[in-house]
Amino acid sequence: MRNPFEFGRELSSEELVDRGQEMEVVKTSLLSGGKLFLIGPRRYGKTSLIHAATQELAADDVLVLRYDAQAFPSLEQLAARLAGDAAQLLAGSIEKVGKLIAELFASVRPTAIFDPKDHKWAVTLIGAPGRERGSPLLADVLDGVERAAAKARRRVAIVIDEFQEVVEDGGVEAEEQIRAAIQRHRNVGYVFAGSATRLLADMVTGPNRPFYRMGKPLFLGPVPRADFAAFLERGFARAGIPLAPGATDAILDSAEEVPYNVQLLAHACWIACRPGGDAASGRGKRAAVRLTPELVRKTHDTEALRHDPFYTQLWTSLPTTQRRALLAV
Repeated sequence: MRNPFEFGRELSSEELVDRGQEMEVVKTSLLSGGKLFLIGPRRYGKTSLIHAATQELAADDVLVLRYDAQAFPSLEQLAARLAGDAAQLLAGSIEKVGKLIAELFASVRPTAIFDPKDHKWAVTLIGAPGRERGSPLLADVLDGVERAAAKARRRVAIVIDEFQEVVEDGGVEAEEQIRAAIQRHRNVGYVFAGSATRLLADMVTGPNRPFYRMGKPLFLGPVPRADFAAFLERGFARAGIPLAPGATDAILDSAEEVPYNVQLLAHACWIACRPGGDAASGRGKRAAVRLTPELVRKTHDTEALRHDPFYTQLWTSLPTTQRRALLAV
């Protein structure tokens, strides 16, 4: 059977563990034209939460524009992709896209070329005088998306993951420019997500920052331990893998309850215990191995050794002074 413990990819709503309340907050914010700041450390499931929420919204005919800011070398490229995607999805036909780009994004002076191979429009933005680059250009595009959504009478959701890249690129000016644009928007809902918890928390809670009380902050913490334990028990039970007392606690403790790490370790434990056979050895079918705390710790050490070359490479790349500092810590 398929391993029930998935990691390293976006999970669907059925695969998420106890994120129902957070899902509703994300969906409600986007549907109501709100502004949500989703903040949490890496590997806590922000991307999967966003994926699951926007999947359900898209099924309800909400137009979703979702981007990872780290995938774009510059804010200009992010702004151009956003303008092109919004026009293509809102226009209704290829013939109308060019006209819509010219009409609703006139302030950023766009040029658009259709690529018949990819069936997409490549957009280049010149920008208004004095607003040719960075956050001012992005803010002007967001205004264009609001106009396009109002004209099409469509609900639009914009999600920018790793939003700290936008803030770090443009500084406080980026916050000022984006706030000035989106505070008037009623047809577009926003989720700005990021893993730079300190930077983003300061951005939304600092009284002197432009985004202060601009929208709702949602801090993503660990999955409640009892819920995660029940999820693990169900997954092993479906495969007929018996659990010794303390086995699920050992997984959660070893993985420090970080969702990604819990799934990774549970995935490896499932493989170590799963029932099956080895035709090559002639041993035939074997019963599932009982998962004990000792086997969890052994599997944990095996996985750690498997990742050792990656961390060794990081270590050897450090200057001697940094190595000494880390050893001292």
